[in-house]
Amino acid sequence: MSRPARLGGAYLVLFATLYAVQGVVVAYLLNFNKPYMKQAGLREDAIGDVQTLALLPMVLKFLVGPLSDRVNLFGLGHRRPFIVLGLLMQAAGLIGLALVDPFRHLSAFAALAVLAVTGLAFYDTCCDGMVVDVTPPEARARVQGLLWTSRFLAATVFTLGFGAWLGWLGGAGRAGHLLWASAALTAAPALLALLLREPPRAADVEVFQWSALGVMVRRRSLYLLAFGGLYGLAGMGVESNLSLYYGRLGFDGGGDVGVLGACRNFGRAAGALLLPLALSRIGRRAVLTVGVLGLATAISGQTLIGSRPEAGAFGFLFGAASGWDDALFAFLAMEAADPRMAASTFALFMAVTNLSVVGDALFARGVTGFAQYRLPFLAAAVVVLVAWPFTWPLSRPPASREHEDAPGA
Repeated sequence: MSRPARLGGAYLVLFATLYAVQGVVVAYLLNFNKPYMKQAGLREDAIGDVQTLALLPMVLKFLVGPLSDRVNLFGLGHRRPFIVLGLLMQAAGLIGLALVDPFRHLSAFAALAVLAVTGLAFYDTCCDGMVVDVTPPEARARVQGLLWTSRFLAATVFTLGFGAWLGWLGGAGRAGHLLWASAALTAAPALLALLLREPPRAADVEVFQWSALGVMVRRRSLYLLAFGGLYGLAGMGVESNLSLYYGRLGFDGGGDVGVLGACRNFGRAAGALLLPLALSRIGRRAVLTVGVLGLATAISGQTLIGSRPEAGAFGFLFGAASGWDDALFAFLAMEAADPRMAASTFALFMAVTNLSVVGDALFARGVTGFAQYRLPFLAAAVVVLVAWPFTWPLSRPPASREHEDAPGA
């Protein structure tokens, strides 16, 4: 198998910028969209359903993979034109959300949210495919750590800034201004994608083979999918409902939501940044164990919150564990992806963590059913612990591609 093309600095800037814009949009969706709908008069369970529907394109984004792997759009490349298309779809959806009242036109609001996230899924999948195409194996952990750190740092800065801005504007009902700003920020990566040429790929990754999808049913891949699905389900269920939980505790100002969301995202950046160093120092087994136990502890710790400083501290710990696990899973998925269908197979692995959007609705319904947050938090922590046994086989480096391709592997 030929070696991937060397990753140039300009392309790394493009990838980091795309991840940063993702961070901004996700920061809005997870921290401010729910209070915005709540302010409009919707109940928690309805809000959870809308949010889950809006995020479903992230579950189905693997469908973009074969399109990107197979089609050189207008001769402009397999990745770059789809990235630009996705950015335009995202901007259109965000602008539409700013113009539609969620209470009066809930279906239209949900459809526009789906459009925005569909655009995100397009450029996210194609960006990841390009990263797999051109990143040498020895640089994978470092590159994934950098990209996830970019996303989380952007989310930290804009969650804090959006929260302060929203407080100055007068509360959650004024969140339309944040949507306009998020749409405007899409212009920077779109311009970069238009200016840069698509980097050349190794000769063998140009050979599109449906048989490459067989990587998904290997034993190691199934363990990886189980690990990602369980930690992601619990993590998203918690993350997506924390803004409403803070409101229940009396931390309901836009500034509070922004500061506490920034604490979580700063923790994510720290966790993603530390992951590559930890892999080289303490090894896979310890890194996987820390990821599972750390996330379960941070989730259950949310039940102990009684003040804003405690919410900030446990939010940081939850973010650090989530960022650590996200970067770790992305590294393992990148390692497992088949280069013959890089975008498709990597997106399929990552899609299992995006199934976590179901966790949002499940957690919200648990809150409505039990009329409290404590039991849903503890249940989410247990779900994370169920993922622990699946990390044991993942603690060993994968076999060579030739061995994996052998019958019965």
